[in-house]
Amino acid sequence: MSSPIEDARLAHRSGSGRLDDPEAGVSVSTVFNLLAITVSVAALVASLWFGARQVRTARHANHLPALMDLLSEFRSVRLHDQYQYVCTRLVQEHDPDAGLRGLPHEVREIVYNVAYFFQTLASLYAMGIIDESTATLMVRRRAATVWKALRPFVERERRFEDVDPNLLSLLEAYAEVSAGFDELPPAGDLIRERHRSARHRLWNRRYRRNHHLP
Repeated sequence: MSSPIEDARLAHRSGSGRLDDPEAGVSVSTVFNLLAITVSVAALVASLWFGARQVRTARHANHLPALMDLLSEFRSVRLHDQYQYVCTRLVQEHDPDAGLRGLPHEVREIVYNVAYFFQTLASLYAMGIIDESTATLMVRRRAATVWKALRPFVERERRFEDVDPNLLSLLEAYAEVSAGFDELPPAGDLIRERHRSARHRLWNRRYRRNHHLP
């Protein structure tokens, strides 16, 4: 019959069922270390994601006043009258060989007001402040139509030594993009699609709530 001391020694040598036995493979401390690392990585990823989202939100909030000013201008009768003049009468009534500077003062004021309205819209689009849907709703082919009317005047103006050769280049690039906006669904379809998406999300939330789903 073995003594209690010998029994204790045998139990210590066998180490059966103990996670901290070196021969068992994984110790308790290793498991806790892995869990701590996993939690830390998850917390870091979440912090980065929320931080990036806050930056985007702040950036959009900073540009919101400019967008609201554009929307206010866009619904003005004055801008639409000026737009019609630029697109239908400008080339008929004035020679583009003299560039923009060769236009009468009142005409040049109309041209710059229309051109830089769409140029500002193009800047917001380039910076990601407005997306494709917003650009489609507001512009369609208007930027392309404006650029077609202004192009001979602007190209002549760019050749003057005191003029930036990139004059209204954002408007030019935006016109190329917006020329394809007519291929997109009608603006009314965007409203209907958003409505359908909102109803689908609402139905999903109600279904999960009624069936006690996470």
